[in-house]
Amino acid sequence: MTRRNATQDFMAHNQAQMHTYCYQLAATWFELHPEATASELVAFLRDQAHKAQTAAAEVYVAKEGMTMDEAMEFQARHYDYRDLMRRELSMND
Repeated sequence: MTRRNATQDFMAHNQAQMHTYCYQLAATWFELHPEATASELVAFLRDQAHKAQTAAAEVYVAKEGMTMDEAMEFQARHYDYRDLMRRELSMND
């Protein structure tokens, strides 16, 4: 086993939790909506992400003195992983 530091350990656990949660959320949603399309699942997940981002933005408003618009814009700039995901997923094909 390679030597790891606390940050790497945290990231490994964080990745495991995030991927497991996302997989289970999608699988459970499809169990409850067996006739649904992938597009409908993506729409559901987009709505869940927006709700979570709104809650996180409220923290920035309370703790950082940002307006809600500033906080949502901050997140829009920093939480966009799609280009990275495209590259990573295309390498796995």
